[in-house]
Amino acid sequence: MSSVVFLRGVNVGGGRKFLPSAVAKELSEFEVVNLGAAGTFVAKATVPEATLRRAILDRLPFTTEVLVCPGREILDLLRSDRFGPLPPEAKACLTVLAAPSAHPPPLPIHVPDEAAWEAKIIAAQGRYVFGAYRRLRNRIVYPNPVVERAFAVHATTRGWATIRSIGTILSSV
Repeated sequence: MSSVVFLRGVNVGGGRKFLPSAVAKELSEFEVVNLGAAGTFVAKATVPEATLRRAILDRLPFTTEVLVCPGREILDLLRSDRFGPLPPEAKACLTVLAAPSAHPPPLPIHVPDEAAWEAKIIAAQGRYVFGAYRRLRNRIVYPNPVVERAFAVHATTRGWATIRSIGTILSSV
């Protein structure tokens, strides 16, 4: 089965920069497809998780967390509607935990509060957390740090549009 790879904390804030398209090209033996600059890849070929992780780390000029997920899990997430109604200005997203949380918090979580939320953690399914964010002031509160604090686990977040794009690639395999 195909795998989806999420790198944590790359190409943001001026640090840990690399060219994901170049890494994907170097991993052609695994039929790797790059999605954007945030370190999101789909490996279409069936490859052991440890082999894929090592191959990616060997090509990066720095160390980072490499979260590898089975493609079928991502397809299952796409079939579930965990967001419910969101305001039109809200952006749905998925956070992938580095490992399942030993003590998941009660959900939902609203930051700063339910009435004026800027980040909302809606639901969790194993190591996947569904959330949304919106700009109400001159700032954006992204869900990733909210999730990491609440679940006490490192994580990385991608927009739901990126998850849909991953689903399109996986469906073609």
